[in-house]
Amino acid sequence: MKKILEKKHLLNGDIRVYNCELIYNNQSVGILKYILEKQYNVSGLILPQSSITYAFYWIDRPYTLYRWYHDSKNIGNYFNIANQIVLNDSEFEWRDIVVDVLYRSDDLPIILDEDELPKDIPTDLLEYIHSAKCHIIENYQDIITETDQLLKLYSNFLVPEKN
Repeated sequence: MKKILEKKHLLNGDIRVYNCELIYNNQSVGILKYILEKQYNVSGLILPQSSITYAFYWIDRPYTLYRWYHDSKNIGNYFNIANQIVLNDSEFEWRDIVVDVLYRSDDLPIILDEDELPKDIPTDLLEYIHSAKCHIIENYQDIITETDQLLKLYSNFLVPEKN
């Protein structure tokens, strides 16, 4: 599988770079795969070491989506409110706009990190965040169904059927 970089720009100017595997890229929609090297705790959701992240990117949507799997089961879905998403053959680059929406197994949204927004954030960016949150919450099930279909099409990963 082809190696590719995920380059995440933070509002404070920092850049985080991750080595991933390319699953799919048509320049407007892309999927990366990343295997966690250690355990993580994301707001009470434990992601065991060796969990798989399938990361989804759309250049025309106000978010990216990390879908976490362990033992072939989806254990969480994590939306990063984002903009400036660019997908090319060597890297996926995007700006993380702090606020995230986490769905654990109960399918109830948990809004994260609003308290970390800069005090001087522009009004238009606050409106963008609010609109993105509403879009994610209103369209959550459709987005999950869509990404299940993309995984079936473009990876050798068998998406478990819903109960």
